[in-house]
Amino acid sequence: MKILYYCEGDSGNLLSALQARLPSHDIIEWSADAVIAKSEITAAIAWMPPEAFFDDLPNLTHVYAVAAGVDHFMKTAGLPADVDVIRLTDAGMGQQMAEYVLYGVLHAQRQMHEFQLAQLEKHWAHHLDARAATDTRIGILGAGQLGRIVAERLALNRFTVSCWSRGQKKLPAGVTSVFGGEALPEFASSSDILVCLLPLTVETTGILNGDLFKQMPRGAFVINPGRGGHLVDKDLQDALDTGQLSGAMLDVFHEEPLPDTHPFWEHPRVLITPHIAAKSLVNESADQIADSIACVARGEQPAGIVDRHRGY
Repeated sequence: MKILYYCEGDSGNLLSALQARLPSHDIIEWSADAVIAKSEITAAIAWMPPEAFFDDLPNLTHVYAVAAGVDHFMKTAGLPADVDVIRLTDAGMGQQMAEYVLYGVLHAQRQMHEFQLAQLEKHWAHHLDARAATDTRIGILGAGQLGRIVAERLALNRFTVSCWSRGQKKLPAGVTSVFGGEALPEFASSSDILVCLLPLTVETTGILNGDLFKQMPRGAFVINPGRGGHLVDKDLQDALDTGQLSGAMLDVFHEEPLPDTHPFWEHPRVLITPHIAAKSLVNESADQIADSIACVARGEQPAGIVDRHRGY
């Protein structure tokens, strides 16, 4: 099988790993001046490909996206509507995401943002008390693979954890499943710390907004390692300025890198990280893509196949 390849940011490590795992397949690296027999291409492995990447590929049947979140990828110019898109389902991201969110939760639970502000004023804030983990309610928007891994880690640390999703999910021990749009307001009202791990779809765009923040307990904390499009920036700033929210930790933004002029840079209650919460690991990604290709070759449906209607 001939596979067309392009992955923005790959220095050759992923390509080499894929070639080692798929020795019987011809993986052809795309470039603007490459001579490619496009009619022979039946599959593609790609991330953030150029506009011309999908041109004139009449026999393309499967595209393997080198990421778990595919909202941007699905908007790629020329991506055929009739091909199956298979995304990564973890590829080492779950462990990283669990660590990132656990840090954010501990940061909020132990009121480290308040200590940081006190330090700037050289104030000995000995009066600040940390709420017990068992009394700290964590609400996770999203109950996919990443959401479940994060929820399990938090539950093991004795936090009270719930996950919200469109439908009821089977979750790890100690984690409560909350589901359906009608349950979202009550879910928000019982979340001292809210974590967004949803896929970005039409329905979830702007879900982190002023109405949701008003339903949360006063002084709640928001962590968003999902997608920048989930958050209404101005609503978060207003909620922080009024004290409705005590702080936020953000890893994703509408525009990346975050522009120098964006008010989040200088907001004392916003902690910014540059989209590093969970990165796809080379060996794990190559293993999963190779397994998916073998699965398709056997006539089976691989894990991570994207529902075009839902967008994930």
